[in-house]
Amino acid sequence: MKERIKTYLLISLVCISLLFTKKLWMELPNEMFHILNKDQEAYGSSYLLSDMIVPNKYLLNFNDKNHTIFYDDSKYGLWTNSRAILNGILGSKDIKIVDLPNDEFLTYNGKRSISFYFPDKINTYILAKALDVKDPNLVVDTIPNVSSIYIYLGKEDPFFVFSDGQKHIAIYDKSVDTTNLKEKIITIEEAGNYNYYRSIREALKINNDIYISYEMKNTLPEIYVENEIRNLDDEEKKELAKKFFNKDIDYIREIVENSGSTMYIYNQRVLKLNINGTLEYFHPLEQVVKKSNLYESLSTAAGFISKNVGVSKGMYLSKVEEIRADDSLGYNLTFRYRVRGIPVILGNGMSDFVQIEVFNNHIRSYKHFIRKDMNKPVDNIPQGERMLASFDVIDMNYDFITQKYLEENNIIPKDKEMPDIEEILSSSFIQDINLAYFDPCLKDMGDELIGVWVIKMNDGLYAFDIYNGSLVYEKK
Repeated sequence: MKERIKTYLLISLVCISLLFTKKLWMELPNEMFHILNKDQEAYGSSYLLSDMIVPNKYLLNFNDKNHTIFYDDSKYGLWTNSRAILNGILGSKDIKIVDLPNDEFLTYNGKRSISFYFPDKINTYILAKALDVKDPNLVVDTIPNVSSIYIYLGKEDPFFVFSDGQKHIAIYDKSVDTTNLKEKIITIEEAGNYNYYRSIREALKINNDIYISYEMKNTLPEIYVENEIRNLDDEEKKELAKKFFNKDIDYIREIVENSGSTMYIYNQRVLKLNINGTLEYFHPLEQVVKKSNLYESLSTAAGFISKNVGVSKGMYLSKVEEIRADDSLGYNLTFRYRVRGIPVILGNGMSDFVQIEVFNNHIRSYKHFIRKDMNKPVDNIPQGERMLASFDVIDMNYDFITQKYLEENNIIPKDKEMPDIEEILSSSFIQDINLAYFDPCLKDMGDELIGVWVIKMNDGLYAFDIYNGSLVYEKK
């Protein structure tokens, strides 16, 4: 009897051991980049086209004098709740499309509505596929690219406006139900916990439709980040190399440079873990790609990210550029990211968060600057400091902006006469204004992100501190 009990216990222990071993090997791939950060929020093992193609700015219009702007979807799910609606609009065969004059479209933000802005023009067919539309309708031919989507949420029947910045089309479908979105807008408005914006056109009565803040109710928490690669030990680096090459480490050559950076090589493929926090991967083209396919390339990039690195919450596609390399045609994809709902721009000569060169089903290069939020308490907010509205920052930096305007337009002021701010704002010199965090990229540990207003001018980006208005970064 005792022997039988011992045998049973032994079998049980072996089974438990196998179960945990299996669990470890099943979970290890998804954790690998989160070897870098086990607490980091991520989408999980599958990064989809719908995760990749999302707006970077949400304009909520409560009425003609009450607006606010959000930069992500995590709190209210406005984009998430719009996907099914847009799926219907882009797949329905019973829609009405009307060209919309620009002057009329400019008045629409005075109506109760929401506008989703994309960081760059998105191919409408690709957007439809990202929204899981099986058979896209004539909208994708009527307006091949979109930079914004407007949804009317007033008392009348809902309608939509797809715009590429120059062309606007209104789309009508009486079967669409926007009740859920309307309720969310009511909830946000009644809570009143948002920053107040107005368009320059309505605030200053001049020809400019950029939205600027004039009252800031919320502040940005202090956030500190660290270099994740520097904190990896040798075993973690090797596991990462095994994952990228899908080979045992015995088949992979390792080179440790004098700088402390580590390079792994398998055949012609190279993975480099730079001490400055940048991961670089290169795999030369194996055949000439004569015709590029954007949908296939985006899908390939999504699969590569899912398999090799996982996706931090807040990562989004910001730019798609056509490229040529080795007589082949492909795309350079640029990704940016948000920290606690706010976009991040990088300093110290760093490029964007992620850059991928993809040629249909082949990833030629992948570059990832890896920084981790150290997750200090969210209530760690600067004491006694008032966050400046974007209008205040423009006013404080009037001389600087004017000088840039004069240089851009080759104007030499006569008799010390300077253009007034209305003249500058009514021109197209200032293209956009957004809230962001600036990462100086100077420290491996405890590098504080700086809250900034980023003003995009014709000649570059300029970031101004949200608390004192000083210029902290510029990029031509």
